[in-house]
Amino acid sequence: MNLPATNCAVPIFSHMVRKERPVVLHVDDDASSLVMAEGALEAAGFKVLHASNGQQAIDLFEAYCPDLIIMDAVMPIMDGLDAIAAIRKKTMGKHIPILMTTGPDDLDSITRAYEEGATDFLTKPVNFFILPYRLRYMLRSKATADDLRTSQSQLDNAQRIARLGHWQLNSHNHEMSWSREFARIIGFGATRVSGAWSDFLEKIPPDQCDSVRLATETAIAEAHYLSIEFTFISEIDARTLRLEAEPYIDESGACTQMVGTLQDITEHTSAQQQIHDLAYFDLITGLPNRAQLSEQLNATLKLAERTGGKFALLFLDLDHFKKVNDSLGHDAGDDLLMQVSKRLSDVLRDSDALCPPVKAVNQSSHSVARLGGDEFVVLLRHIKNVEDAARVAERISSSVRSPYLIGDFEVVVTTTIGISVYPTDGRDADSLMKHADVAMYHAKEEGRNGFQFYSREIHEIALAKFAMEKDLKQAIEQDQLSLLYQPKIDLKSGAVSGVEALLRWNHPEKGCISPVEFIALAEETGLILPLGQWVLDNACKQIQLWIEKGLGPFSIAVNCSSLQFTLGNIIYDVNNALTKSGLNPEYLEIELTENLFLHNIDKGIQTLSRLKELGIKIALDDFGAGFSSLSYLKRLPVDKLKIDRSFVSELDTDKGDSAIVSAIISLSQNLGLGVVAEGVERHSQLKILLDFKCDEIQGFMICRPLSPDDFEAWLRDNAEVSVAKVSGF
Repeated sequence: MNLPATNCAVPIFSHMVRKERPVVLHVDDDASSLVMAEGALEAAGFKVLHASNGQQAIDLFEAYCPDLIIMDAVMPIMDGLDAIAAIRKKTMGKHIPILMTTGPDDLDSITRAYEEGATDFLTKPVNFFILPYRLRYMLRSKATADDLRTSQSQLDNAQRIARLGHWQLNSHNHEMSWSREFARIIGFGATRVSGAWSDFLEKIPPDQCDSVRLATETAIAEAHYLSIEFTFISEIDARTLRLEAEPYIDESGACTQMVGTLQDITEHTSAQQQIHDLAYFDLITGLPNRAQLSEQLNATLKLAERTGGKFALLFLDLDHFKKVNDSLGHDAGDDLLMQVSKRLSDVLRDSDALCPPVKAVNQSSHSVARLGGDEFVVLLRHIKNVEDAARVAERISSSVRSPYLIGDFEVVVTTTIGISVYPTDGRDADSLMKHADVAMYHAKEEGRNGFQFYSREIHEIALAKFAMEKDLKQAIEQDQLSLLYQPKIDLKSGAVSGVEALLRWNHPEKGCISPVEFIALAEETGLILPLGQWVLDNACKQIQLWIEKGLGPFSIAVNCSSLQFTLGNIIYDVNNALTKSGLNPEYLEIELTENLFLHNIDKGIQTLSRLKELGIKIALDDFGAGFSSLSYLKRLPVDKLKIDRSFVSELDTDKGDSAIVSAIISLSQNLGLGVVAEGVERHSQLKILLDFKCDEIQGFMICRPLSPDDFEAWLRDNAEVSVAKVSGF
């Protein structure tokens, strides 16, 4: 990647470079060396950053965190040796591979390079054919070293957590050395790392000292494993320690030293219980976790198979729980989860009367487990009929939606529940869990805050969605999508002022699929990101083609989902589409809905401002039907408002719609914004819009969406459309 040497930090680029290819920072004041190396490295799969002196190298390192550095020794402003020293002092620079290049006779630079922290050196002239292989080997060595450091850190941390120290005893001079954890356990000073064997024995109570000494001497004499437990009296209490070691044996078979561990096992029993709790209980709520639920569910299955009974699974999650975490913090979210878990447990205890347990089961008839996040599962071990499960679900919904006090805030959440029943909805644990989950998601689609039983119909709906998701992904990859174009008319001149690109999907088997259906699916699955990029690319390409043909110029409007702003990189996508097509940015208009500003209006404004810097236009689509906060509208960097078609459709028959449209147009004019009315189908609507001095219109009265060829033909026939001609006035 060839960057200007003076451009040390570009925020957009730093977001883009991560990290499909290794990034190399090449530092050299010889421009020819940089160019020749770049060609070889790019061809070998590297991305290359350039710097011409040590100071620029430091700046680029801080901005981009490359994977490897090639550093020339002698350069102006700051030489490579000082740059290496500075980079090594930085946290991210401690272990980065640095290849120093220098003259073949510059032994002083080679020596100092190693002292300052260079990984390796290469003499000039550099063999650029071999250079990529040299870098690959260095990166592989770094990866191995990183793994070793990680392993050592994990081992040290594990020993600290396990309260485990290590020690060595020389069998000839009876001198010991030990780790910091050993010193802490036994009561030596933290800085003391060695001493005599007798110093250690003196720490052991007299009644046990002889046993430890004898066991150790026997292990040395017989060269076998040592393991002994003893009591150590600390300043606070008595601790139980385990001393273990194994012998190191020389060629004659004699033990030269013992190497072992010392572990505080006082809480061993407690630790075992804690391990059990970690394995079977949720840390935040104290409820059974997925592992314990699995065991309970399998036991319940066996009992139901034996007795012919029924039981139910309720799969539930909290609606909009993420908003609590985002607005009040994760501690508040944990507090909410604990309060919810208590309510669920209380509901289940109170529900025993609804579906009493089978006598053979010596436990509560119900249990609740937390799977993670905001997901819970309720197991009703015995029900007489499905209505029992519905009653419990209703009581859970009622209990959960009562207000919660989180710190100084009152919080209200609801829950959505999916229900599966044994044996109707499955005869094994996996089927019952999956079907309850499917039912829950179906309930969410129906509006949340309720419950839904699993059924074959629900299952088929889910399968159909999965199939459509697969087909849509294939449609994007195999070019089954197309764009239609609907013109917009300037009401002052009557001329075509622009077109809106409208996406269509012609499925090879199912025919035309409504955008309402597949756009929603694309947003649910994340396919909206590649789909949105496809639309941008093709719309820009098409309008540029028309301009080159002498049609226009006029703008093209492209609808963008709010997810393209929040989950994708809309700045990159738009810039990439403009670059590939060669389109002048002033002819691209991005249409977005007010949903973008629902969660973080400041971030939305920031993103729009960066888009505006590219030179494009921005229109707020469906205005009046969504968020429409006038306090924020004046801050939004938009150029146009598009009046929602729901107000235009009854404009000529509904006084309320007429008043709203008049207000929106007046508001736009006062704010210096353009205004577009969409969905214009009748002359009577057009007359009112003319009276209100609306800027632009689009709709079936002007033209239906057309294919590129049909639009070209229509455009040639309507190059000088006048309002009078269109409206018949």
